[in-house]
Amino acid sequence: MKKWLLAVLLCIFLSACEVGIQGPPQPVLTVGKKEIMYEIGPYSWHKNGEGIAVDTAGPEELVEHTNAVAVPPGAVLVIDFKYRPDGLEAGIWKNEQANFKRVKHNKIMLPNKKGTYIYIIHAKWKEGDATYALRIATK
Repeated sequence: MKKWLLAVLLCIFLSACEVGIQGPPQPVLTVGKKEIMYEIGPYSWHKNGEGIAVDTAGPEELVEHTNAVAVPPGAVLVIDFKYRPDGLEAGIWKNEQANFKRVKHNKIMLPNKKGTYIYIIHAKWKEGDATYALRIATK
């Protein structure tokens, strides 16, 4: 009987731990079979009457300590969210801004020109939005 009661109390405790507000979905980014690491930037998220808003450093500062992932020129970056966003756009960060373009079919064609690029991905859902930054090197 005590083991049963302990198991029930443990389940209730673990369920209560998951009630708090969660942040936005995290994507899986890939080029070919290579997973691309990213940093989450500013986001806002609200659900069940609770909300959270987070401001971060700019894209250059977010990725300054990450290594650029080497990919072939003209490769395709695939953006996979388990919870599909209502809107998805991406752009190259240059001169303190990004020229965002709508992402079609969850894919971005990377530059043909060799170089290192900071990409910004912005996703929107009914619960909020989030920005993700990554560094790519076309070689």
